Amino acid sequence: MSNIALDTILATQSAADAASTASKSTDKVSAQKDMFLRLLVKQLQYQDPMNPVENTEFTAQLAQFSSLEALTDMNDSIEQMTKYQNSMNSMQAVSFIGKKVSASGNTINYTGGDSSIDFNLDSLASEVDVTIYNSQGTVVRTIEMQNVQKGDIKCTWDGKGDNGESLGPGTYYFSIKATDYSGAAVKTSTYANGTVTGVRYDNGMIYLQVGDKEVSLSDVTKISE
Repeated sequence: MSNIALDTILATQSAADAASTASKSTDKVSAQKDMFLRLLVKQLQYQDPMNPVENTEFTAQLAQFSSLEALTDMNDSIEQMTKYQNSMNSMQAVSFIGKKVSASGNTINYTGGDSSIDFNLDSLASEVDVTIYNSQGTVVRTIEMQNVQKGDIKCTWDGKGDNGESLGPGTYYFSIKATDYSGAAVKTSTYANGTVTGVRYDNGMIYLQVGDKEVSLSDVTKISE
């Protein structure tokens, strides 16, 4: 049931994005329709009485006008559909609050205390460097780990920088670099595991608050009760 709900939201969000793009063309179509009417009126005003516009040409021009008008109406309908889909997305996203999810991502919304950093290693690593950046992209802390086993790994960050001073609340990011005993790179992936505690909307996108991390709804890979 949860997977179906996620697929539904992602599908309707994609449709809403497409509809939003289509609705932006409504103004352009409306302007073209007005221009067509003005040109048509001018043409009728200044036509040669001895050589009036042919019926076939006049009919073709009216057909073009009708097509533009129909397109405008269709875009208006799409815009209304977009609003409805966004409303449905919001209601469905709220239903994830209280559920446990797994999602790819590397964002930490630090509020104080210890913060958990989750990642996965494809194979045994002799050395792992967990690098933490602030919102400006500056490295604030590097945590070194040795002899790290394959699989899901959890690293605890105490909220301090390399100089030992406590860092303030805010958005931080992390990256993982791992090498095996021969010095070759080990494939890694970062993710967030936890219970959804909140939902945020930004420019039509839906973000879930998972513990002290924030993930895009499209990055969620698993949902459980």
